[in-house]
Amino acid sequence: MTDPTRTVAVVINPSKFDDPEATRAQVDEFAQGAGWNAPRWFETSKDDSGAAAAEEAIAKKPDLVCAMGGDGTVRAVAGVLRGTSIPYGLLPSGTGNLLARNLGIPIDNLDDALQVAFRGQNHAIDVGLATFDDGVERTFVVMGGVGLDATIMDNTDEDLKKKVGWAAYVAAAGMNLIGGSFGASITVDGQNEVSQDALMVLACNCSSVVAGIELAPGAELDDGRLDLVVLRPNIVTGWVGVAIDVATGMRNGIGSLKQWSGREFEFELDKPVLSELDGDPTGETRTGRFGVDPGALLVRLPVPAKRIPGLRGPAGAVNGDADDTATDDIALERG
Repeated sequence: MTDPTRTVAVVINPSKFDDPEATRAQVDEFAQGAGWNAPRWFETSKDDSGAAAAEEAIAKKPDLVCAMGGDGTVRAVAGVLRGTSIPYGLLPSGTGNLLARNLGIPIDNLDDALQVAFRGQNHAIDVGLATFDDGVERTFVVMGGVGLDATIMDNTDEDLKKKVGWAAYVAAAGMNLIGGSFGASITVDGQNEVSQDALMVLACNCSSVVAGIELAPGAELDDGRLDLVVLRPNIVTGWVGVAIDVATGMRNGIGSLKQWSGREFEFELDKPVLSELDGDPTGETRTGRFGVDPGALLVRLPVPAKRIPGLRGPAGAVNGDADDTATDDIALERG
């Protein structure tokens, strides 16, 4: 039976779907079958990545907000939901699905993702904060950085990404592996570090930021901290050395990668460099700050509680259970 008091708002990027109406119908059917009112739908546009749609959605005071789109849509909606205590359901629809991957949310089966969104448990995670030359504070949920990562994102062909997925990023990386270094002066929690000759400076809210690669080992979404990873040119071992450092988790500063954990990072570069947040290019900058808002976003996770690599420990319900009808038969570890 439908509960007239339970309402859900869905922010959708229709460009991510071959048949948006069929997708809407699938979500509507599931929601009502789970005992919720028919979802209210809010579309993104070319002029709005999702923030305006999310603002309109929360004005309706829903009990749950879901995002259906790529990483840009997920980030935009998260920025609006930050600090509201409204549960956030992820219905992965793009190529990266970075946050969903780190939270153990299914990325290739909409019905399974809907199970988590409507019948999952609530868990608070951190939100990253970034400020560049323009002085505007922006949010991110997975990563924010300058250098090679931003260049790759800026040069990735969108049509190719739709066709081949992660391979489009690999193609873009292949065109940008040579050159592009810059000087970076870095401060970690107020302490000056030795200036670095860098190819990339990346603040990570979780360990895996691309294609399952553990670029920031030990980083977790709910530890109240960020991890800063600096990629440095290595004229001796080149990109083979980088691959070895990534595979072995070496971050001691001897190899190509160095990593710090902290609550606030500041950087100053010797020239303007491209920046990005969760894969969205945000222009060039010479200075920046990365910070963290601990536990600011309430997300829906699978039940029963299990160990999720992107979190400190077993996921536990906070601010009340999401749905008292949730049982083991709707968990994702079936069998």
